[in-house]
Amino acid sequence: MEKYKDTISLVQKKEGSLLDAIIAVQELYGYVSETAMGALAQAFKIAPTQVYETASFYSMIRFAPVGRIIIKVCHNAPCHVAGAGKTIAALENALGIQMGETTKDGKYSLEYTECIGQCQASPSILINGNTYSNITVDKVPELLKAIV
Repeated sequence: MEKYKDTISLVQKKEGSLLDAIIAVQELYGYVSETAMGALAQAFKIAPTQVYETASFYSMIRFAPVGRIIIKVCHNAPCHVAGAGKTIAALENALGIQMGETTKDGKYSLEYTECIGQCQASPSILINGNTYSNITVDKVPELLKAIV
């Protein structure tokens, strides 16, 4: 718990700072572990369940380590209609994981995301923040080779 104290103390004194502290921990460690939630609870003098309730409300907060390459697939209506489901199946098959999981080697994570503003070129995905559009099942193997 000691390793989280400096991160927490930087934001602890501000109004609404619990969420800021949760985000700061995630930015530093990549996710918010149970140990981190315990340290946050102790620092804010609240129950660990209150930390979890706050953190779990926000979809961007992670509770497990993620891969070095994070693939986020838009699952809003335009991408869905354009074939995002098939793209998801192709990604899951190629990587051997399901949405929300990380490969055993820690290289890839698959996640859903909300609209990324590329409806005119859907289905679209984000890979480590870079947008790729018009992703078809046929493009998945080539795309995975290109991002290695």
